[in-house]
Amino acid sequence: MKTVAAIAQEFKVQESTVRQLLEGLQRNGGRQVQFNIAELGGMGQWQYGGMVMVGDMFNNELKAKVDKLCRALVELPVETENEIFVPIQPAVGSKRFASIKGSQNGISYAYYQAEDILEITDENGLKKYDTKGYLLTGVQQSQSNDARKLSFSHAGGSVEVEDLKEV
Repeated sequence: MKTVAAIAQEFKVQESTVRQLLEGLQRNGGRQVQFNIAELGGMGQWQYGGMVMVGDMFNNELKAKVDKLCRALVELPVETENEIFVPIQPAVGSKRFASIKGSQNGISYAYYQAEDILEITDENGLKKYDTKGYLLTGVQQSQSNDARKLSFSHAGGSVEVEDLKEV
């Protein structure tokens, strides 16, 4: 079993970088992480399935390093007694864990895979959508004029919010 120190040494990063990525991955079910870590190019994000963004956007070597590091962390065995994965509890008063969550340009979203629910909050408030039949794995946002549009990837392609049933 690899330790935080061993992983940090393997990828030539600080232990605090490994811990920060691990904590973010835990909060997001191992599917994605958003970070602001100087040695990884500042602000960035990684998503299972291949999406990597770093602040130094043309540094492909850094993107590859972030991808390999995050994949290595996701592939670690989850054991309750090891020093790497310490279960993170949901927010006080909540028993829910979002598989995917984030926010972009005034829209925030949270996908609760166990409940087949997608929640989207924007200037008009909170809306909930039924995702039964879709195992969401990622999110894309497009903008044109004043319109903002979210779509979510799944094994069969992508689905737009407008195609989901509001609950």
